[in-house]
Amino acid sequence: MTRIALVLGGGASLGSYIGGALSEVIRAVEGNRRKGTVVIDVLTGASAGALNAALAARCLSVNRNLLPWIEKAWVEAADASVLLDPARPQRQGWLDVSVLDELARGLVDSGPAADDEPSPAGGKPIRLGFTLANLYGVPYDRRYRFLNEPDRSFGTRVHTDSIRFELTKDSRAGAPVWGEVADAAVASASFPFAFPPRRIGRSSSDYPGARLTVGPDGKADMWYLDGGLFDNAPLGLARDLVEMDGGHQGQDRRYLFVEPALESAGPGHHGFEGPPSTLGGMASALAKAVLGQGAARDWATANRINTRLEILRALVERLPDLAPDLADPGAFALGRYIGELAEHVAEVRVAEDGTIGGGSDDPAGDYLDAAVERIEADPAYSTALSSADSRAARARLAKLVFVLEAAAGLQDKDVLPLYLVAPKDGQALAGDFLGHFGGFFHRDWRANDFRAGRRDARRVIEETLQDVISYDPGDKADYRVDKIDPGFDSIPAAGKARLRELADAEAGRMLSELRPGPLASAFGWVWKPVVRRWAADEALAALRGAR
Repeated sequence: MTRIALVLGGGASLGSYIGGALSEVIRAVEGNRRKGTVVIDVLTGASAGALNAALAARCLSVNRNLLPWIEKAWVEAADASVLLDPARPQRQGWLDVSVLDELARGLVDSGPAADDEPSPAGGKPIRLGFTLANLYGVPYDRRYRFLNEPDRSFGTRVHTDSIRFELTKDSRAGAPVWGEVADAAVASASFPFAFPPRRIGRSSSDYPGARLTVGPDGKADMWYLDGGLFDNAPLGLARDLVEMDGGHQGQDRRYLFVEPALESAGPGHHGFEGPPSTLGGMASALAKAVLGQGAARDWATANRINTRLEILRALVERLPDLAPDLADPGAFALGRYIGELAEHVAEVRVAEDGTIGGGSDDPAGDYLDAAVERIEADPAYSTALSSADSRAARARLAKLVFVLEAAAGLQDKDVLPLYLVAPKDGQALAGDFLGHFGGFFHRDWRANDFRAGRRDARRVIEETLQDVISYDPGDKADYRVDKIDPGFDSIPAAGKARLRELADAEAGRMLSELRPGPLASAFGWVWKPVVRRWAADEALAALRGAR
């Protein structure tokens, strides 16, 4: 059985590209000629990727007939004509968050339907996770073991956050979990200034060791913003969900990362252009820095883990030659020394991570026994362990591997087989302007990007996953991608009128909150309309020059 973990990055209106890629992967697995040999059992998402992951999870777990609605949601519903609402009651963002709420409630948290039928492409269970930016942070007291004050703690707040779900056979339509999934997906997509922060009650068990104040319901209120701010490529979250399965080492696991806006560091990306010349330019540069770091973090971690694992496994293969006594069943002193060292490492791990051991009488011992059993069953270590001809010698080698893993920070880690679904260099997406929000202004742009997502996912499946997936792609029209050069002047007249209406309404609202002196107030009927038109014109001019 091949198991696929889908990792979906963010991208605002480029969510249409992500939705296209996601739809193609689900279609391919459902139509796989090798029936029952491939499943999708892990989905993680950030921002627009979280919305897509929630839609996909509902399709896989509850109703496979919802698959076409992924396209309808992004191409037909996610339009500026409804997102830009000057009369919206919520004023903490430029866009109307009720649109996301209605989509999430209608597609993710809907009631039972007559055609409900889980997709054969879904695993059992399906693990789902979204990254979140915790606005106020989660408070912790950390012991650093200062040399002069080893028991002194320091307070810190952690703003990188996530939320996780496990969807089982009981996660039918109408189950409370779907309301929680919908709320969390919208929270992960709440881009700052575009949408307001989102409140979700979290249990103290979600944050072991944190200093939380919980309410009468046992929940602590958390306020969340866009998950892509700090973790726009939730590969680490996907790995954590995979490793919840005790048998993950023996699985044929594939990670597919969908990223619509992957950049190559070519000429001009040297960082010596000088400081921004305006406040708006500074805000734009800072936003790109934060989002860029959020996208890079998990990739850097994954590459570092893969490199360390390759070095560790090469070392373990050579251990019998480097130290022949390791395989000698009579080397009792050496065995005792390695055993004591492994026990100490297990005790430290249990002390650092309060979730290890549960209610066990000997959590460190149980943790070490489980680790030894895992290592002995891991094919990556089979060559070295086969050199030992006794049970005691194999256990000794396994305990040494456990210590080496701990020293390298590689407990329970696998080499991640990563596959990238992204446009090739030079294949620009239609919605990739105005900070990835441009696609909301034109239906044809979103439809084009959706087909681009299907095209690129199909290419990856046919070129690199053909050993496990064989299917009949759709009609050629489903993959036709037109060359489009989007820009402000290409926005339909209705979209520009909506922008003007919104800019005028926001300028009027800000003027109404001013408290000028008596003389200025008396002549407000003269200067306020002029200032209002000027402010609206300046806002539209800034958009016209943006990319």
